[in-house]
Amino acid sequence: MNEWESGLWIWLSGLLFAVVHSVLASQSCKQYLYRHGLKEPRYRLLYSVFSVLTTAVWVWFVHQLADASLYQTDGLIWLVMVALQVLGLIVALLAFQPIDGLVFLGVRKAKLGTDPFIVSGIYRWLRHPMYMGAMLILLAMPEQSYNGLHFSLVICVYFIVGSRFEEQRMLKEHPEYATYQVSVPAFIPWITKR
Repeated sequence: MNEWESGLWIWLSGLLFAVVHSVLASQSCKQYLYRHGLKEPRYRLLYSVFSVLTTAVWVWFVHQLADASLYQTDGLIWLVMVALQVLGLIVALLAFQPIDGLVFLGVRKAKLGTDPFIVSGIYRWLRHPMYMGAMLILLAMPEQSYNGLHFSLVICVYFIVGSRFEEQRMLKEHPEYATYQVSVPAFIPWITKR
């Protein structure tokens, strides 16, 4: 197996990963499980545990595939890449600041019964700071392999597509999200939606 075949396996396994996670996060799946006795926040907690386990299995699978080095940076370029990763980490951490971590993980039920609509903190400048931070960390790797690049690109596509589904759900739960969606950019603060 060469790095191109490995890339194909990463994209196929990533598609399976994305479909399974998206179906399990869908309202219809939640409603089905609620009708059969699973209550909130147990659903969110089980989904969180499932997500961590399946992500670990996927990462393990990717590491088993044939791989080759794509690039290694040094000097100023290395410093810039690491600075971008630190920026991504800061953005991702700021995204958790206004969120109730126990509700996010599914340990405690949300007070309103729906996902909260947060517009404070970094959410004033970005609609999806968690995704943006993670994408910046992945894409600014100062040392990258073919598999690492494919894996990073699959995750970025998943975040971008997943954010659209997430926004549709937010629009149903919070009609005022439409105004927020128009006035706050999704991933890059200085590019606004026209």
